[in-house]
Amino acid sequence: MTPPQPSPPHGHPVDEAFTAALVADLDRHVAGLLSGDAAALSPLAHRETTARLKALVAAFSHPDSAHHHDEAVLELAGRLLGHLAAAQTPGGLFDSTNLASPPDTAFTVNDLCLTAGLAAREPALAPVADGLRRIGERALPPLLTGGVHTPNHRWELSSALARLDALLGPDPAVRARVEQWLAEGVDLQPDGMYSERSPLYAGAVTNPSLLTLADELDRPDLLDPVRRNLEAFLPLLDGDGLLESVHSRRQDQHEAGYPGDRFLLPYRRFALAEGRADFAAAARSLQALGAHGRQDLPEVMARPELAGRLPDEPAEPWTGTAVYPASGLAVSATARSRTTVFGGSDLPPVTTVRSGTANSATFLRFRHGEALLRSVRFSAEFFGLGPFRSAVLEPRPGGYVLRQTLRAGYYQPLAPADRDPAGAYAFGDEGRFHAAMAFERRPVDAVELTTEVVVDLLEDGVDLTVRTTGAATSFALELAFRPGGTLEGVEQDADGTRRLTGGELRYTVGGDQIVVGPGGGRDEPARIDPGEQYGYLGADLPAHGEVVFVTGRTPGVQHVRLRGRSVAAG
Repeated sequence: MTPPQPSPPHGHPVDEAFTAALVADLDRHVAGLLSGDAAALSPLAHRETTARLKALVAAFSHPDSAHHHDEAVLELAGRLLGHLAAAQTPGGLFDSTNLASPPDTAFTVNDLCLTAGLAAREPALAPVADGLRRIGERALPPLLTGGVHTPNHRWELSSALARLDALLGPDPAVRARVEQWLAEGVDLQPDGMYSERSPLYAGAVTNPSLLTLADELDRPDLLDPVRRNLEAFLPLLDGDGLLESVHSRRQDQHEAGYPGDRFLLPYRRFALAEGRADFAAAARSLQALGAHGRQDLPEVMARPELAGRLPDEPAEPWTGTAVYPASGLAVSATARSRTTVFGGSDLPPVTTVRSGTANSATFLRFRHGEALLRSVRFSAEFFGLGPFRSAVLEPRPGGYVLRQTLRAGYYQPLAPADRDPAGAYAFGDEGRFHAAMAFERRPVDAVELTTEVVVDLLEDGVDLTVRTTGAATSFALELAFRPGGTLEGVEQDADGTRRLTGGELRYTVGGDQIVVGPGGGRDEPARIDPGEQYGYLGADLPAHGEVVFVTGRTPGVQHVRLRGRSVAAG
């Protein structure tokens, strides 16, 4: 018999529709597992193995699930438990793309502990609970001494240790290790973003980990960074449930936005516990986009208060302007339009594209209803130094200024004292390439190109002014619209490249339209130069969607208007 579940506290009745949607979605997933439709698991897939096991345990345990007390679920759970145990290395860690990885093991252990807690409620799942405990016991010693390699790993690892301490019994060494990590301070920027600036890692790793640590260690102070991060992301959530990610330092920076479903339960938690109407509105808007039972139902079963009924007020879309100075990001929204401006690239000071840097070349997005211009980029043909990336977001009346100066040069002969008759000079980095030239000791004839982009925010759109000074070369302004709309007013080259050379283009989706103009020239290359860091490796930086170019020459000024309009559909 299933033990009674506690009712949600704080006087909130259970949101039956919310839980029913979670159960239905979980049941669909479990039915796929039982039918054999799910992809086969490799020995390295310890995280997916544990996630599937968690889903099976939740479905077997939940009284409203179609798979409640289903023997087929019990049998498959046993097989997955064996798969997970076999994947654990003799040292207690798990291998994946990172070998013998403490942080990757911590991701699995967090799910493992939650699953073991749910399994312990069901006598029939006692073998599963015991097996998970044994895996956790073997994982504890290496997690207690293991290291990390990204900022969020510290909190994921600490969360796993705290969960193991609760599952296996208190150990002073575990608490001491967690406190050692926490003593480094949570990496929350003044603008509410964690140092990785990533909605993916904020939602999937850092916030859940800090919430676990707050609960397991009785550290309510750790709720504050989560609360502040959730506040910071409120203006970044659009009507599609996507969180702006162009400012991220991780892989989600290259997407049109990160799905916000990972933020649902934290928003619900604070909305219900603290009466936050703004968080409740965010949670309701995310719920309206669909349930994620595999992800959320086990958490709700472990913390039933998360299933409380939210206030009935409608979720109004956020409007206003929000600026994130530490991230170089600004977002402005009206009832129908939304503009994102990004000037927080890490590339000028870092000089090279690396994982962990903000290197997206998108500096503007504009949306009017369903019509989305999801990326605006600028590139000049200048010594293979790549597209425009601004590390400046400078406020101005009614908008912002972005700026970048590219420098290259031609090197003069070495002074007599610096010459080596054998020609053996230091091998070094010139900024574009390496050579045995002792660049740092040579006089240089510098060549510069400065690009300044002025973004003026208007009630119905944006005015762009691109001002270039310095070298004479060609440029391309790239406009990438989301697929699915109709484009009018553009010309097409023989190779299929589309240009705006005069007048205006109109991009229409249903009754929503974005109008852009005026255009540029016809003879300059219509391409975004990815830069030698990409080109040397045969890589590129392609835009996705309906792409149109405005081309021209530097130095000079290019004005482009973007306007959102509502038109009669069809």
